Amino acid sequence: MLRGAKKLVLTLLLLLLAGRLLFTRLRSESSDKHRRTDMPGKVQPVVVVGLGLAGLSTGAQLVKNGVPVILMDKASAIGGNSVKASSGINGAGTQTQELLSVDDSADSFYRDTVTSAKGAGANELMAKLAKDSAGAISWLQNEFSIKLDILSQLGGHTKARTHRSSSNIPPGFEIISAMRKKLEAVQKENPALVNFRLDSKVVDIEMADDAVQGLRYVDQTGAQHTLRTNNVVFCTGGFGSSKELLGKYAPHLRDFPTTNAQGTTGDGQALMLRVGGQLIDMEHIQVHPTSFVDPKDKQSGNKFLAAEALRGNGGVLLNPSTGRRFTNELTTRDVLTASIQENCKDHVAYLVLSQEAYETLKSFVNFYISKGLMRTSTVGEFSDELGVASQTLVSELQAYSTAEVDQFQRQHRINGFGSSVDESTAIYVGLITPAVHFTMGGVRINARAEVLSNAGTAYKGIYAAGEVSGGVHGRNRLGGSSLLECVVFGRQAAASIIQKLQE
Repeated sequence: MLRGAKKLVLTLLLLLLAGRLLFTRLRSESSDKHRRTDMPGKVQPVVVVGLGLAGLSTGAQLVKNGVPVILMDKASAIGGNSVKASSGINGAGTQTQELLSVDDSADSFYRDTVTSAKGAGANELMAKLAKDSAGAISWLQNEFSIKLDILSQLGGHTKARTHRSSSNIPPGFEIISAMRKKLEAVQKENPALVNFRLDSKVVDIEMADDAVQGLRYVDQTGAQHTLRTNNVVFCTGGFGSSKELLGKYAPHLRDFPTTNAQGTTGDGQALMLRVGGQLIDMEHIQVHPTSFVDPKDKQSGNKFLAAEALRGNGGVLLNPSTGRRFTNELTTRDVLTASIQENCKDHVAYLVLSQEAYETLKSFVNFYISKGLMRTSTVGEFSDELGVASQTLVSELQAYSTAEVDQFQRQHRINGFGSSVDESTAIYVGLITPAVHFTMGGVRINARAEVLSNAGTAYKGIYAAGEVSGGVHGRNRLGGSSLLECVVFGRQAAASIIQKLQE
């Protein structure tokens, strides 16, 4: 009897011990599932967070110099907002300008940028943007075989310096595609040099003595991972789709439509703020004056950008109530937005292109037509639609095309409607309205693309490039400078890291 009791107690103790071991194992497995360290102890040379043009430029420059890099993005596809850019990329003193007899300089570009910034921003960053612009264009041409052989003069520019390719592929898509293909080819050939991690959202930065030690991210399954690294480049974009941040910094724009991708929510700015990073110009939000109103969904809060190149290549804006022009279509974006809001009922206007303008932007316009955002018409048909006399519209388009001095001081008038315009003249029409497009504010950086603390000192190993950073554009960004900013400061972040690794 006693022997049986002892045996039973021993059995129970063994079962209890087994249960505890099983529980410990399950708890450990559950913890591992949600938090896992990639290759424990291994320090990754560089991690780039965000794979729009800034992130890809950083990665491409690092790989060119043999530096291994992990390229991360919370999205399932590469490109960010950059892939949608349609007007082009700025450059002053480029070979393309020389071939097309455009006399331009970095100093002229800098002056235009400072004028547009209206007293805000950081002049050292604007100077770097202009100074490095020609090199950015030649890098894209030489390293990625992107033509960039056509120029446009956009609003706020005193010269034609916005580059795109005669291939008629939208510039953002063309540049992103070329970089992605090159980096993917390197990854295939040498997986140790390039490692893409999509569907991976960074949720925290690990710091010690103002130096980065690593970061934590969540993958698409919800599992949490830790990456050890001493160099992180944030290229996470702006916050044009965050109602929370728009409500905080620009409450009047909280419910405005936006041209931004859904994931443009200021993740990088929030992370930098958490570790004591300095923010600058957060209240300066650019409303793009021309985004398309989709006739099939007029109330949609997400709008498709009507490229500034449409106006830069001859497009005019007409008041729907009068059928007349009301502004200089190539003034700066903030001024043009205010003009539309002041003059046009419900803040909508018509964008009208001539046949000649259409021929210069055929792929753009055909794409918009395929989406139902633009349509073909004639002067007579459009006059009837507006409810104005056809002669009113005829005289308005003639005046734009032939007047010696433009009544709204538009200096750059090309691809007009001709002196013989009449009711049968073909035109291309789209309805537009202003929409939140770009956030000028962000993390403060220096000219080395290093993130600055509230004390004004640079963190060790934290860099930023692209729309996540602030100070490059001040109160108002010039068209064509977004893609340029990504290339200039993405390459600079890479150069700063390479120098650090060599020391």
